[in-house]
Amino acid sequence: MLTRMRQIALHPGLVPPNYLEELRTAEANDCNAAKPIAITPAEKVRLQDMLAQAIEDCEECPICLDPLNNARITSCAHIFCLAW
Repeated sequence: MLTRMRQIALHPGLVPPNYLEELRTAEANDCNAAKPIAITPAEKVRLQDMLAQAIEDCEECPICLDPLNNARITSCAHIFCLAW
């Protein structure tokens, strides 16, 4: 989804014209979409360590391509800047 978001922002011609409508339809039909993902305390510590290491290593955000600023990490370990 991050790749599609970047394509929409930078190269809208690469994205199918009905892509946003497909997303809305899929989200409306997905009964699991509203359920939060539960992670174990050990997994939380592991993710926090990964995020801290990425910030320390001055990694770039894959979305804005700038150094991480107000960084967040997902349960699947994707790191990105929190939008303002």
